[in-house]
Amino acid sequence: MSEELKQINDSIKEIGTAWEASKKTQDELDAKIAKNEGGQAEIKAKIEKIDEHLNEALDMKKSLEETAAAVKRMGGSLEEKLEKKGVDVEVYGNALKKWVKSGFKMESLNEVEQKAMSSQSNPDGGYSIQPFMGGTENIIFDTSPMRALASVASIGTNEYIGKYDDERSGSRWAGEGDSVATTSTPQIGEFSIKIKKLEAYPETTEELMEDSNFNIASWLQQHVSEDFGLKEATAFVTGAGVVDPRGIMTYTQKTANADVYTRGQVGTLETAAAGAITTDELVSLRALLKGAYRGNAYFGYNRATEAVIRKLKDGQGNYIWQPNYQAGEADQLLGQRTVILEDMADVGSDALSVVLADFRKSYLIVDRVGISVLEDKFTSLPNTRFYIRKRVGGGVKCFDSIKYLKQAT
Repeated sequence: MSEELKQINDSIKEIGTAWEASKKTQDELDAKIAKNEGGQAEIKAKIEKIDEHLNEALDMKKSLEETAAAVKRMGGSLEEKLEKKGVDVEVYGNALKKWVKSGFKMESLNEVEQKAMSSQSNPDGGYSIQPFMGGTENIIFDTSPMRALASVASIGTNEYIGKYDDERSGSRWAGEGDSVATTSTPQIGEFSIKIKKLEAYPETTEELMEDSNFNIASWLQQHVSEDFGLKEATAFVTGAGVVDPRGIMTYTQKTANADVYTRGQVGTLETAAAGAITTDELVSLRALLKGAYRGNAYFGYNRATEAVIRKLKDGQGNYIWQPNYQAGEADQLLGQRTVILEDMADVGSDALSVVLADFRKSYLIVDRVGISVLEDKFTSLPNTRFYIRKRVGGGVKCFDSIKYLKQAT
């Protein structure tokens, strides 16, 4: 068993232990509330501590799964090299980050960290961070869950034009001898997703590039690509669509007849309370989504909202949220897979706190140009600048396969 898999399994065990403790303690609190007994404050404090530990275990499982996936994409060469030398991969990675942040001062590291770094020493005594740099697209993928969920297309122009084929053709039953009457003809609609631009313009000195024992240009580009990934992740959820892609949570809400499809609007269920979500409301939200979409659908919300939902039960006293004890598998809510979208709003007045969608059917990410780099040695002599950019767009392409839960005002 690899170290990553062992760590993931350990995290899964912690999740199970914390979840069982959380349920037991919540049941105690519910019983006291029902009987109007004292001691509720102490139990609530205990629940908060357990939930904090559960959140940490869930985050750790997710982080380890992403790390394992990244190492697998890189072929595991660096990990194998370090392990053959008896070096702790985690110690090396932490030492590397600490060394870079300190301005590349070895004295910033303790003895164990210095030893780990020395295992990767170049013949002239330098150090290389290049092996820890993944490809640009890998970084974007790892930091943007919407890329893993949505549809992605590449185009050669500055705008994607799509068609809405969302109207039924009319027909009728006719009796023998009835005259023929004209029936309705479906109309095809059109939507567009415009390409937006992410850019950065970092600067470094020629001397640093010449004298460093690792590739400064690649290091700068790595940091920029990570920031691009974070900004994409936010835009695909809450972007306004002006200079950034339009996010999946920013479309017109349809609260009346929310189960009936209307082009350009998202069916929205309003909660009874501004600061709470009930089991019945989540059940009703799921009922709004057609059965054909549910098989590929996810409930989406941020970690704070998940903490609220984890306490909810059905009519038989069963918790409606359940952790998944399989590595790489999503937790479940009412039998649907879940995804954490940290850019979504917390439970609060007028907030869109939960989304239920077949994201691949609902949302389209359009790539025009991957990350491109222009090296500029002349504008700021004797320094070198790097103009780094990425062109990408995003928007909803099917309004029938997505539903919002909105908090009351």
